[in-house]
Amino acid sequence: MSYTEAELTAAFESRLEDVQRKERLWTGGKAPQDGVQGFLRNTATSVQRLACCAALLGATHQSRTWFGQAARYYLESIEAARVRRDICARGVWESEPRRATQALTCALVSHDEERVADAASVALGMDEYYLDVFTDKYTDFPASYYNAMARAAVAVDDPCTAERIDGLRGGVDRLTDPSEYWAAIPEFYWAIIDADEPTAEQHLNELFEYYDDDPTDPARYMLHQVAALLRLAHRHDLNLTVDSPRVPETLLQESIPDDDVRLDIDGDLTDLRVTSRTGRFELERDEDGTPVIAGYMYHVGDAEVQAADVPEREAGRLLSEEWVEAALNEAEWRDHYDDLVAAANEAFADGTLLRKLVVLQDRVDGPTFDESLAELPIDKIDLRKGAGRRN
Repeated sequence: MSYTEAELTAAFESRLEDVQRKERLWTGGKAPQDGVQGFLRNTATSVQRLACCAALLGATHQSRTWFGQAARYYLESIEAARVRRDICARGVWESEPRRATQALTCALVSHDEERVADAASVALGMDEYYLDVFTDKYTDFPASYYNAMARAAVAVDDPCTAERIDGLRGGVDRLTDPSEYWAAIPEFYWAIIDADEPTAEQHLNELFEYYDDDPTDPARYMLHQVAALLRLAHRHDLNLTVDSPRVPETLLQESIPDDDVRLDIDGDLTDLRVTSRTGRFELERDEDGTPVIAGYMYHVGDAEVQAADVPEREAGRLLSEEWVEAALNEAEWRDHYDDLVAAANEAFADGTLLRKLVVLQDRVDGPTFDESLAELPIDKIDLRKGAGRRN
């Protein structure tokens, strides 16, 4: 099945409105803070489908730009879930490996090396604690976990690539009825690092057949997943191809063509923002009524929390002057603080606003804090060990 240019244009315009609607929800203060990880994931999917339509219409530059943005939103959805571990159901953070794989898939077809490195770093940085929590509950979790790691390792030529692929093979062996995808994907990765082009071609064709369904939506017609696997092979100098209009040259060619199509859109989506500049924070009062701003961060818990671990957000380092100012501006549109925003602004102006670092950790044992945290503008610390275990 194929689609006409008019049908693809209509699908593009529909997806564009969907993305712009999500931006209006965020900037209008109507996106739920507690569900922001799902909001970001849905936005990533919408931008990804927008990029697919653009690729089929021949808009190479715009398509790659939007695939890169989709990767960013998938990564931000992971971060948003991490800093909300204490309030998220397990199903939210159980999906982290799949989000990481989706982020890397979009990053590969975006041709953005920085985005590829970011997505690979997130995937390779997943802690084995996830396996302890989810392996018995979800049969396919080890396969999903190691698939994210293996794809990332192949993408950046990580020294532990073979180990990651072997982990994936073990995860697939646990499946009672593995799909064609699970049967082929670890062997495809292995053929890439072994520079075995005929075997890689064989498994790529199997993966193409797995994805080659009969879509009813033009936005789902393009197989960006297969394009990403081709890009993965090309990064290792394997000359693989798939002869299908569902895998357009738009996403495979290295350079932007001189006659590249430019889609006329209302507004500039390159500056699209649908997430907080500060990450999760809360306003509260101390025992004596003094306003407190609490900044949240996630930490695995396998070592002491150090000053270097306190993350940088878009607005600045957590609990820094710039970060606090941005957080108080964001707090203006939240409707559950009543007069606390005004009190917090006043306290910030006169230097009495207390700054609390909230650290969420998966592990219930192990180290706590390093003395280097004393160098940062932190008045109080709230360490919540085992926060990720909450159902």
